[in-house]
Amino acid sequence: MQLDSVTELLGIANYKVAYMVRQSDNRMELMLRQIEEKPSVCSGCGKVHHSPVHSVDTVIVEDLPISGKRVFLHVSKRRSLCYEDERIRTEELRWLRGRVTLRFAEHVYRLTSITTNKEAGWFLGLDDEKVYRIDKSILEELSLQRLEKVTPPRHMSVEEVAWQKWHKYLTNVIDIDSRKVIWNHQGRGKTVLDKFYHKLGKKGCDEIEAVASDGAQGFLSSTKKHLREAVIVLDHFHVKKYLNDAVDTVRREELREARQADNKELYGILHCNKRFILMQNTGTEKKTTMLEKLESLNERVYKAMLLKEQFLSVYAAGDRKAA
Repeated sequence: MQLDSVTELLGIANYKVAYMVRQSDNRMELMLRQIEEKPSVCSGCGKVHHSPVHSVDTVIVEDLPISGKRVFLHVSKRRSLCYEDERIRTEELRWLRGRVTLRFAEHVYRLTSITTNKEAGWFLGLDDEKVYRIDKSILEELSLQRLEKVTPPRHMSVEEVAWQKWHKYLTNVIDIDSRKVIWNHQGRGKTVLDKFYHKLGKKGCDEIEAVASDGAQGFLSSTKKHLREAVIVLDHFHVKKYLNDAVDTVRREELREARQADNKELYGILHCNKRFILMQNTGTEKKTTMLEKLESLNERVYKAMLLKEQFLSVYAAGDRKAA
């Protein structure tokens, strides 16, 4: 079979068959080359970058069969620097879906729509797990296409949720005014939240007035980059954590000095097994007693506790003016 004929038969835009790698009774492997070299599309941010090529990898992907033979294509994929997150990323080829071509994935999906994954795998010569992964990727894409277009919120909050063991996270974006999750994505950090802001575009980002978030540097960095005029509000829980951490730092410093000075009374109050009483937000009897002792024994820790309580009173204020 002539290579030009095979190239025409494959019909992959801007690619031609360079040579036949190997061939058997039921299998055919072909090396593809780009006809005209074009800038690579970054798999991280989806943009076209003109950065120098870092390295080139060759992947083997399965395509639709020809004359009863399974067809495998050897395709070169460039790796280059992404200007968004400054990481080396492999280029994205829109006609590929993982280790298969997009049209082969759609062929698998059509089969699984009328039969089981096991039977579809038997017919195509694939294992059940591979059929499941291909089918799942198509279903996920179809579900995303059916989602309503994201309307830019005036006030939003962003948070990460652990949905599985071994650090499996999901990032949720909530419209505070409507109290609805309007967008989510697997993963966390700056790169994930950048995807949401890119989806809104510059015009949509300009409509956002305030963003509530925890103190995660990735979320803060992404928000500051895309929403230069929006107010960033740290959530109540993490503000309390920062305040408690500050008080605990002072407690440890004074505990060390009390130990060196052999001040047993102060050491007994500041010991680590009593720190949870100091960190309590409610005015329990034990905490009140400890504060009364600290007032006379150690002014520094006592003042740190008072500053923490005074700061938290902002959240109990009835309105912004009172706060």
